[in-house]
Amino acid sequence: MLKFTIKPFDILFFGSGKALNRGNVVSSIFPPHPTTFAGAICSKIMSYKNINITSILKAVYGPFIQKEGKIYVPKPQNIYKERKKKDIEKVYIVEPSDENKLKLFKSENTNKSNVEKIPFYKGKEEIEPFTAFISLEGLKKWLNDKEIAENDILLYKDIFENEPRIGISINPSLYSIGGKEDALFRVEFLRLKENIDFVFWVEFDCVNNELHRASLNNEDEILKFFNSDPRVLKLGGEMKNVSYKVEKDDFKSLIIKELGVEKNLSIKRDERIQVLFCSYGVFDFANDRLPKINGFEIYSACFGNYEIIGINSKFLGRKTKRAFSPGTVLWLKSQNDISINNPNFLVKNQNGYYFNDPKGKQEFIGTNLVLIKKEG
Repeated sequence: MLKFTIKPFDILFFGSGKALNRGNVVSSIFPPHPTTFAGAICSKIMSYKNINITSILKAVYGPFIQKEGKIYVPKPQNIYKERKKKDIEKVYIVEPSDENKLKLFKSENTNKSNVEKIPFYKGKEEIEPFTAFISLEGLKKWLNDKEIAENDILLYKDIFENEPRIGISINPSLYSIGGKEDALFRVEFLRLKENIDFVFWVEFDCVNNELHRASLNNEDEILKFFNSDPRVLKLGGEMKNVSYKVEKDDFKSLIIKELGVEKNLSIKRDERIQVLFCSYGVFDFANDRLPKINGFEIYSACFGNYEIIGINSKFLGRKTKRAFSPGTVLWLKSQNDISINNPNFLVKNQNGYYFNDPKGKQEFIGTNLVLIKKEG
């Protein structure tokens, strides 16, 4: 497995699956989709080796944030802050309760999923959700129900700044301005703070025939290829150049070591777990707006708005899907005795989704990466 550390030269733009309407303000999404970073890796290989890149990657882990050597991942969305306070002084955990079913309203009358229990906070403070990343030290505290400190949280304002620019619609047939009254539009780019990098891990399918055709037969040869100059990738909607550092490193081993989680979890029937999405959760959603996870009942969920994630690939076509945002937390109850690796992915089969390593061609590679927390 190879770890890439990304340092942008300039502003970046990350698009979602939503259509770009001229005349509107278009904002970059954050965090960016893992497919964007997978595409940058594959595009560099294709530009030098001219091979079919459809299935050369087994998995992508990230992107995450690195600040001064510390790794930060998307904050679990059941971590709240005190309402109307700009700075984080203390955080609060919302969770489902067995005491009652909170019949204050019907979930079917909202845009939330139809779950048995709604997560809530029983204290006297007024609290609200917020967007941030959390250090691995802070995530370890969350896993062990310990108090999370202010310095465990990295707010978006400490990661990037929004930088607006004006764009002009071009008529490609005439190579001139489109000529319509809505030819001008405004785009809000992201500029990472000076001490912030993107980091992500890539696992290559080293038995892939296309990689062998490109004389990239093993991880050492792939590492040598990416360590050759120029160490530059094209990233994001405007294909901006970014520099990178690449090294051998294993994401799963890092998580197990830093968080102290078990590599293999044995879960008994009726035992409860929490599932934290470390990347976007892309599913074919059922009528109740929740995925079907084989062998488990979803009895509670904590997430923000549904996101739109899209791909536009020469090999995979153009597709969009609705997704959970990173940091989403699902509470599950096991219907059978089962053994699960941790961390893991939720991958699709004919009957729904199950915990396993992804295989073969993947449309939305890197999505559905989850970390599992056993309750009790």
